[in-house]
Amino acid sequence: MKIFKFLPVAAVACLAVSCQNGGSGSLGSNSSQTDSLMYYLGELNAVNYLRQAEQDTTMKETGAKQAYLNGVRAGLAALRDGDENYNNGVMMGIQMAASFISYSEQIEMPVNKNQYLSSLSNTIMADTMPNAQLVQMEMNRIMNSIQQEKDKKDVVNSQSTLKQIAEAQKLPKIDDDLYGKVTTTTDGAILNVGDEVKVDAQLTREDGTPITFPIAPTGKIGNKRSFPDVISNAMLNLRSGESGEFLTSVHALLGNRAQQMKLKPTDVIKINIKATLVPREDNKEESKDAK
Repeated sequence: MKIFKFLPVAAVACLAVSCQNGGSGSLGSNSSQTDSLMYYLGELNAVNYLRQAEQDTTMKETGAKQAYLNGVRAGLAALRDGDENYNNGVMMGIQMAASFISYSEQIEMPVNKNQYLSSLSNTIMADTMPNAQLVQMEMNRIMNSIQQEKDKKDVVNSQSTLKQIAEAQKLPKIDDDLYGKVTTTTDGAILNVGDEVKVDAQLTREDGTPITFPIAPTGKIGNKRSFPDVISNAMLNLRSGESGEFLTSVHALLGNRAQQMKLKPTDVIKINIKATLVPREDNKEESKDAK
């Protein structure tokens, strides 16, 4: 889930200064000027929304725009003038609601909001201060346990889905997380772990939609800082200068970063890759340049 901040900092500062100093032209006593101020502030927020919509086209849909506006209306009506404690509670509730939605999507399980409210209420009303360090330690233990269980499930499900799709395309199995074949052959040297290679790779979804995931143009096979393991494994099935077509899962390639890219662990990724061995003389020259 994405939470956007559409209120520019400069606009907030402008409002604060106007309230404290009376503003240029006495905004507090001139309703026409305050109306104008609010109108332009609305336009600024709209600009931020429309800019974000250029990156996420779903936000351009009429239904998405209306949902956003309904949310703004609800937010404007949520707070009360002169009731600081209530307003602080509203802000905490919104913050936790956003966190719950994000975490629920991450672990693919619902969270019990009533359990949270019960704990919060009982602790506040009892005036008993829990040991925050012990509470945090227990939370970390539980979250690690939940993540480990999810990872196990993701491995099984992603490998099962990958197998079905790869077999339907008649791609040979390399390992549980990788299927593929050589598409362009050469008489080049067999690539090995530790070889420095130049790489040209394209990653797409099953439907051909490109995936924006940077693959280093050069690096050492088997070095995690250069290439993800599944990319290195794919290159180990090529000779220098050869191209190959491979299938892997989002989980195998990205692990827990899948959600950040709006991908599911079980999604299948197609890898078209060409790897060319960098001659050792070139490696020496690069080392000299680095020095």
